[in-house]
Amino acid sequence: MGRKREVELRKQLAFRTAASMLGMIALVFYLIKASEVTGTSPKIPSVMRHKCHPPIDWGVTKVEDLTVEQMIEYVEWTNSTSCRLTHDVGGHAHPDGVDGQKAICMDPLIRPELYNECLVYSFGISHDWTFDEAIERMGCRVFSFDPSMNMKDHNHSPKIHFYNLGLGDRDERWNKDPNMNWTMKSLESIYYNLLKHEGMMDLVRQLSVEVHLPEQGGLDEFRNRIKIIKSLEEYGMVRFDSKYNPWSLEWNVAVDWEGFNAYEVAWYNSKLLRVKPMTDPNSTLVPTKIIKKKKIHNTINVNRSKYRMKN
Repeated sequence: MGRKREVELRKQLAFRTAASMLGMIALVFYLIKASEVTGTSPKIPSVMRHKCHPPIDWGVTKVEDLTVEQMIEYVEWTNSTSCRLTHDVGGHAHPDGVDGQKAICMDPLIRPELYNECLVYSFGISHDWTFDEAIERMGCRVFSFDPSMNMKDHNHSPKIHFYNLGLGDRDERWNKDPNMNWTMKSLESIYYNLLKHEGMMDLVRQLSVEVHLPEQGGLDEFRNRIKIIKSLEEYGMVRFDSKYNPWSLEWNVAVDWEGFNAYEVAWYNSKLLRVKPMTDPNSTLVPTKIIKKKKIHNTINVNRSKYRMKN
């Protein structure tokens, strides 16, 4: 009698458990359906939505053929496998992330010079010296520029030189606003006239830019911004990093789209890859030689083999 009672109780427990699970499933489906009807489902930015579509070959695809979401996908494309060792240099840590950092590719064939002093041009630092000081500690000489800081030309440190100038497409004076009485210089003017350096993009080994997507001008202006990025890569710049700015999430009225409007994108120049890793020209170390030892037969083994042959 006790055994039958136990079996009956187990059946009742199993039935109640199954009924409870079915009730929970029905409740979940009800809530999902209700959220679809009332529109209370959380709004997810388009950059966070994942769709199953075939990969796009960015090298051959025309910008005119890309949708808004595909253009955002192109900007967010990290191509991280092109650099095996990437370091973020500088920046300030916040609860939502790091701001002001720049990615540097440290692979031996493209990393900043170790033994011949590298040159760094840092534009728009906005009182944030963390990148400039960190890259200086890596052995580089830094030329920093920002007219918005209202500071005179000076040496921030022995190898960091500040100029009260901004980077523009031509030499001009910005005085449209009382708070923006800035002197702007083209990159060519800064290279040749100010710093007496020769060469332009052909000597830029790495490039890191905070790309801001246009918020006005419609789809045409949006595509023009993407074309500028694409032209760099068609020239020979290889992307190795892209990070969105977590503080730039907003609605973009230019293309009626919600997502991140600022990205830190980094490239290296494929035309300036070293043939071999850097070596110190002043080093007295002799390169390691591989010594191949001749195989010496054990005389006892030789004699034994001869003995076997005779027998």
